[in-house]
Amino acid sequence: MNKSVALLLLCSFFSAALAAQDRSTEGHEDLVINTKGGLEVTTTDGEFSMQLGGRILADAAVYDEDKNALGNGSELRDLRLDLEGRLYADFIYEFSVDFSDGEADVKDAWFAYDAIYPWRFSVGHFKEPFSLEEMTSKRYLTFMERALPNALAPGRSMGIGAQWSGEQMTFAAGLFGDDYNDDTDDEGDEGWGVTSRWTYAPLAEDRSAFHIGIAASYRKLDDEEEVRIDTRPESHLTDIRYLDTGKLKQSRSTALLGLEGAWVSGPFSLQGEWMQAKIERDEGTEPTFEGWYLQVSWFLTGESRRYKQRSAKFGRIRPLSDHGAVEVAARFSSLDLNDGEIEGGSSDNITLGINWYINRQIRLMANAIIVDNDSYADADGDVEGEDTPSILQLRAQVDF
Repeated sequence: MNKSVALLLLCSFFSAALAAQDRSTEGHEDLVINTKGGLEVTTTDGEFSMQLGGRILADAAVYDEDKNALGNGSELRDLRLDLEGRLYADFIYEFSVDFSDGEADVKDAWFAYDAIYPWRFSVGHFKEPFSLEEMTSKRYLTFMERALPNALAPGRSMGIGAQWSGEQMTFAAGLFGDDYNDDTDDEGDEGWGVTSRWTYAPLAEDRSAFHIGIAASYRKLDDEEEVRIDTRPESHLTDIRYLDTGKLKQSRSTALLGLEGAWVSGPFSLQGEWMQAKIERDEGTEPTFEGWYLQVSWFLTGESRRYKQRSAKFGRIRPLSDHGAVEVAARFSSLDLNDGEIEGGSSDNITLGINWYINRQIRLMANAIIVDNDSYADADGDVEGEDTPSILQLRAQVDF
C-alpha cells in the first residue's frame, strides 16, 4: 500500500475519533489523559477513548554458515504506529501501520460491536483465529520469531468475525477474503476462507494457567488456483527460505487443522502446538504437510507469563522489581513439507533464548538457533540442501 495513502487514512481516522470526542465533550465534560505506557485520552463518561501506541524492534544476526551464505546483518523487524479506542461506548476500533520494510503495510484495520457481552462482532482486516502463537502479539512472544509450523497458519485477512468468551471457554469464527496487502492478483475472483478456534482454560489466574485449543480453516483458492508454502529458519534477517514447496498449480483448496496447549505454574511455562495442512488439487499429488513445536521457559526473577482469558492468548510481562525480569527459554520445532512428489524440504530448529524485561515497555532478547535441514530443504532448488547453520541473533524492543 502507498505510504502516503496509509498515513492519510491514519490521520483521517485520528481526526474522526477526535471529532466524535469533541461532540461528546461540548456539554462541559472533561477529558482524562493517561500517559502511563503510552498516550490515552478518554471522556469522563467512558463513551469515547483513543490510545496512540507504537513499537520499534531492532534486530541483528550473525550466521555460522555451513553450505550457503546467509548474510550477517541488522534490520528494523517492526516499526509500527497503532491507534485504538472506543466510539459511542458500544464500538471499539484498531488501526495499525508497519513501516519496517520502507513501505506502509496495513496490519490491523477493524472495528467491532462490543455491547452484547460476552459476544463481539468484528469487520475489517484482522487475524484469522488460528494458533495460540499466531494470536499472541509479537511483542509478547517468548522468542524473537515464531516457530517453523507457523508457515502453515493463516495470518491477517479482510473479513467479518464473531467471538464469544465464557468463564473458561472461548469460540471465534470468521469468513475471510485475502490479505489487504496482497496485490499479486488484480484479475479474477478473490479466494475466500472460513476459520474457527475453540479454547478451554479451566485454570486462568495471575500466576497460573492451563489452556488447550483446537482450530480449523478451509480456504477456496482464487482463480489462479495455486498455493505456495515456504519459510525461513527461525531468523528473519536471512532471505533464504530453505523450506519451499514451489508453486503448486491446479490447487483448488487448503484445509488446516491445529491443536494447541499451554501450562503456566508460577515462573514456569510449557507451550506446544501441532499443525497440519492438506492441499486439494485437480491433478498431481494432494499433499499433506505437518509441523509441531514444544517450548519451555522459566523466569529466574519469579515473574509469570500473563494469560488473557477472554482473548485466549498471552500478554505483557510485568517485572516484579525495578531491576526488571529475566527469562530463559528453550524450544524445539519441526516442519515437514515433503509428501509424495512434492519435495519442499524438512527442517528441525533448536532455539535457546534469554530475555531481559527492563520494564513493561522495554526488552532485550538473545536467541541461539541450531538448524538441521534435510536434502530437499534447498529453497526450491536455489541453494544447497542438508545445510546445518547456527545462528546468534539479538533484539532491542520498545513498545508503548
